[in-house]
Amino acid sequence: MENKVKISIHQGKKTQVIEVMSGTNLREALLSAGFSLYQGAFVQFNCRGFGVCGSCKVRRLERGQWWERRACQIRCFQNLEIQLE
Repeated sequence: MENKVKISIHQGKKTQVIEVMSGTNLREALLSAGFSLYQGAFVQFNCRGFGVCGSCKVRRLERGQWWERRACQIRCFQNLEIQLE
């Protein structure tokens, strides 16, 4: 049986939910679902998920508080709630 997790994505007043396989990289999941993580020059000039540029930051709900995290460094092993700019 395949384990899937849900990612609730808040963007402005809109919320969307996507399902991904457990263990999927959050950056890859968001890009595959058509979400834009990058602003300005970072659309073309980013580190492509190596964790060095910091341009794929999202806000993640953890223990009742929103924390900035790099999407490329998050593996989805449980349901997530995130905010995108």
